[in-house]
Amino acid sequence: MLRHLDRDKLFKLYDTDLVLRLRNAKNLSDTRKMLTRFKEYLNGYPPLPELAKAFLSQFANRKPRTLYRYTQMIRVFMKWYGEPMDDFKVKVPKNMPPYTEDSDIEKLFSAIQNKKTHKGCITRDSLLVELALKTGMRRSELANLEPRDIHSDFLVVMNGKGGKDRLIPLTQSTAQRLQNFVGDMKPDEKVFKLKAPCISNKIRQLARKAGLGGFHTHTMRHKFATDLLEKGANIKVIQELLGHENLATTEVYLSVTDRGLRQAVELLDDQRSNRAKNRVKVGDKTYRVVPWSTVEDVYVSKPIK
Repeated sequence: MLRHLDRDKLFKLYDTDLVLRLRNAKNLSDTRKMLTRFKEYLNGYPPLPELAKAFLSQFANRKPRTLYRYTQMIRVFMKWYGEPMDDFKVKVPKNMPPYTEDSDIEKLFSAIQNKKTHKGCITRDSLLVELALKTGMRRSELANLEPRDIHSDFLVVMNGKGGKDRLIPLTQSTAQRLQNFVGDMKPDEKVFKLKAPCISNKIRQLARKAGLGGFHTHTMRHKFATDLLEKGANIKVIQELLGHENLATTEVYLSVTDRGLRQAVELLDDQRSNRAKNRVKVGDKTYRVVPWSTVEDVYVSKPIK
């Protein structure tokens, strides 16, 4: 049936599927733009897998994650159309998230406290950073936070990524500061009164003043996850707090904080320590201490060359 529709009607029909499936406005907009380009590329020809791959080859010089994203947009359409692209895959390299030292966070807070202009924003900016570090919220979620979402010891992220809501507990100190800050705000006001891009620009500027290169809003989300893992939090709990749909997305933080790797390397220090304990210096010569075969006494072997 779909093969008998002309191109305009076909893509218009698919758009109704997109609207029902994609709850994120930006994802919907980006997918529509990509499909419009694909329709123009087809130039009246049916959307066959060979043509779809030829269309995607135009983006071969893009970053792997970008190409993967574009491919997924076309792949889902082709599957819906009945011509799946099963033989075409884009591999995305697994990159570890950056590790942020506690000292870097101290520098960031210091840059906020020592602002020479806009001193009236110091309280708001420090609370914004604190909340990002203590909740792992995305920049859009911070921008959309309202007083009615904040409770005595937790907050609710409304309509997060994928249109999902989630609950995030608050530490007592953070909850108190947040309650004091919202004060008499209206329930539906935006707590920080900053749009998502403005939050990114602000964090970038503050990081620059603090001398932190490559530090951005998402860095604090990474910091939240790695701190929890280092303190022994369960990976499934962290997944829920971050709002990750797939556990594999959360597991990338294990490579940064894996205690097993750290303990394995620490064995080298233990080995050196044991070697030092099994040596004794007599005069100008060093001897190895060897356990006796049947008793707890030891004897000293020949000098070590």
